[in-house]
Amino acid sequence: MTLRQLHFVPPVLLLVAEAQGLFARERVSLQARRTTSSAEQMAALISGEADIAVTAMDNAFVWNEHGADVRIIGQVERSTGLSVYAAGDRRSLADLHGARFAVDALSNGFAIIARWMLSEAGVTADFVQIGGVKERLDALLDGRVDATLLGPPFDAMADAAGVTRIASVDTVLPSYPGQGILVRAQRTASEDEELRAYLRALTEAVSVADAMERGSGAELITQSGVPRASAEALWESRPASLRVDPEGLKVLETLRSDLGLMPGGASGRFDLIQEVDLDVPNESSHTDAHKEMQ
Repeated sequence: MTLRQLHFVPPVLLLVAEAQGLFARERVSLQARRTTSSAEQMAALISGEADIAVTAMDNAFVWNEHGADVRIIGQVERSTGLSVYAAGDRRSLADLHGARFAVDALSNGFAIIARWMLSEAGVTADFVQIGGVKERLDALLDGRVDATLLGPPFDAMADAAGVTRIASVDTVLPSYPGQGILVRAQRTASEDEELRAYLRALTEAVSVADAMERGSGAELITQSGVPRASAEALWESRPASLRVDPEGLKVLETLRSDLGLMPGGASGRFDLIQEVDLDVPNESSHTDAHKEMQ
């Protein structure tokens, strides 16, 4: 079978796995493409048109309330790398009072951290649902909105266009988690087998990336069309493992509670994490395979 993945930006571990032939080694056939919104990701998981969504882990809280029944099986970013960008003469969060603020979805995903940051600053903005990060950048540049959250590589494009970066999520709330791997909770045996192989390839990509020099890693990312400055930021955001950090999910719960946006009957953070046995034959064979690629 073929695994179908929707993502906003190819995660670093995916690029490493592809460059090193790790998916081929695990006999994984992966069709990965860019999504235009988290709503598209949720609908594709529900319909069975997609098997994997690389997305904000906060989405799991809300998607399950809309019939998706998803679980988080891995974390592919240590942090988000997101920043608030604003057009015109706006230079601080305080300047965003009444501004049109573009988000992917109104009440889930990275909209939660945007709402929290503005709330902490005592600011009320007009949130506008636009879609994915590329769509939000386009809306900001053509004047349809006044501000939004952007991450690599679209932040570098905003910098080049002269848009002002007024706040960084990693600075304001460094414990805010990066993106995760979301899949359907109910799967067939063949889907589970394919997912195990997919996760083994990404796990090996963690080790391969750790052995690479920073410059080589950034160069690998630029080959996918990402500007050098963004490539370096993306490289630094890669995780030390695929393990989902429950403390990061705790932060999401806290923010939702502060904003009064915890869905009724929503699963707790520990119920959203699903461990997948990678079924690695033994440590020595795993190590030998890694050595062969050096």
